[in-house]
Amino acid sequence: MDPSTLDPMRQYEKWGDLDLDSVKDGFGPCLWNVEAQRKFKEKPSNGAETILQVLQKTKEKLGDQQGVGWRNVVKVHQIEDGSGTKREKIELENKYNWMSYNELFIRTENLAKGMAALGVEPESRVVIYAETQRDWMVSAYAAWQLNCKVVTIYATLGEEGASYGINETEASTVVVDAKLLKVLSKILPKCKSIKRVFTMTECDATVAKTMQDAGVHVETLEECVTRGSKESCQLQTAKPSDIAIIMYTSGTTGAPKGVLLTHANVVAVVAGVEHYFTGKFGPGDVYLAYLPLAHIFEMAAQVCMMSMGLAIGYGTPHTLTDNGVKLKRPESSGDAPVLQPTIMVFAPAVLDKVYQAVTAKRNGLGYVGQTLFDWGLSSGYRHFERGQVGANFVLDALVFKKVQNLMGGRLKGIATGSAPLSPDIQKFIQTVLNAPTRQGYGLTETCAGSCVQFWGDSSTGAVGVPTVCTTIRLADWPDGNYMNSDLEKPEIGMRRGEVLIGGPSVSQGYFISETAPNEELVKKNEEDWVDIDGVRFFRTGDIGQIKPDNTLQIIDRKKDLWKGPNGEYVALTKVEAAPWGNLEGAGARE
Repeated sequence: MDPSTLDPMRQYEKWGDLDLDSVKDGFGPCLWNVEAQRKFKEKPSNGAETILQVLQKTKEKLGDQQGVGWRNVVKVHQIEDGSGTKREKIELENKYNWMSYNELFIRTENLAKGMAALGVEPESRVVIYAETQRDWMVSAYAAWQLNCKVVTIYATLGEEGASYGINETEASTVVVDAKLLKVLSKILPKCKSIKRVFTMTECDATVAKTMQDAGVHVETLEECVTRGSKESCQLQTAKPSDIAIIMYTSGTTGAPKGVLLTHANVVAVVAGVEHYFTGKFGPGDVYLAYLPLAHIFEMAAQVCMMSMGLAIGYGTPHTLTDNGVKLKRPESSGDAPVLQPTIMVFAPAVLDKVYQAVTAKRNGLGYVGQTLFDWGLSSGYRHFERGQVGANFVLDALVFKKVQNLMGGRLKGIATGSAPLSPDIQKFIQTVLNAPTRQGYGLTETCAGSCVQFWGDSSTGAVGVPTVCTTIRLADWPDGNYMNSDLEKPEIGMRRGEVLIGGPSVSQGYFISETAPNEELVKKNEEDWVDIDGVRFFRTGDIGQIKPDNTLQIIDRKKDLWKGPNGEYVALTKVEAAPWGNLEGAGARE
């Protein structure tokens, strides 16, 4: 199927293709994207086989176009609030500075050469411990230029999480931003493997001396780029099967786990997500990047945007809109109003805040304003149910234009992931921002982009169908009473079971230290992945059901269910939410 002929708002009676011939004992049929034709798409349309080739091919085709953009900091202010406490406020230029794809590639190449000159060896591990910004991706691509493994650590993990990831991978190189430099300095005595540290900004002289006294080479990225521009060393070429990323999860149920992702894994998910965007986005569109790059959701999105030749402008959650808590007003406008993006991805928590802010504004309007606002919402909700987007054009112009301008006024599409999106929030955001708002689903272990709603799918409470690099199966879970045979029960009428995600984007497992292997992770590597008919599947632990339109809906999670002494299952999340004096029957599963 030629992607250029696709209508991005297309409608289908059934969004997914259920292959009933693929049923196995204990496993339901494979659910495919209706356009996948039961075959995995493993490479994007430009033919890239590694993450580095994604950037190379875009540079070759669109080298002079805007690649990555950023806002310069004018001044950091310390402002007293009413209680006498000083708060940091950032004054930013009200414009984006741009680097073309040619310039971006040259910067990554020079940084790679500079790193190599300082002893960074091919296939070694490079930790990136920083907030999302231009030089995060520059550092990652420089590491891939040397066929190094990029180790990502959440900025919010703190000292213990950062030292755990560095020590387990025995990383010798760390790239760090100013915000986290002091954390790195504190844990340095615990991290004996570190030999060199590259800072994204000028390093505090005292901190630098402390590190240098410990035998660690400290240099800014800018100094390393300059060094590399004078070098002529030979860079390395990665194979698709080489590990590109060791991505540490938050470790909510124990120590952080390092997920192994190959170049082929990431390139496959780029192919899947690119297919989803084809016909709606391309060169000339603008993506606002602000979610954590240490999370696969944002990283996969950015590599995909680069593959498609979009311009990527960097922002932060705290300066995203004019009301950003870190923004110095009135001197500085928010990232979105300045950049005017056409595509954004959101965590539902961010959309919840948008909902709260807009609702508060609505409540401050007079009777006429509130009435018009409510009319606009009603119009948008009616359109939503009919598969249309936004309110009546008159009400949209009168009521919601100011809301849309908070996000730059040019959004053509919104994708959400990382947590369930409330149906009410989905309808509200699509109406007030006048842009189709669709849910996606995936895990770090599957490179994030496993399922997504078609742009034309205006249903709520579901995560759509597999992308064209993925297939889904439901595995029977008799203990929890979730079975594929639930399709035959009139009161249910849908296949149910544990969600298994299969295809070329499924990871290689969890990182196991050679010197101190984690036996729990060794066991998980044996149990959490399964091969069925030559396809590698990951057991997600999520419980799903396949709706009549062949889309996937997540309805439960195995770990949220506790088995009682009589064999009954109780949903712990419902127990936690119940009043303490009224626990009886707080979610027992039949």
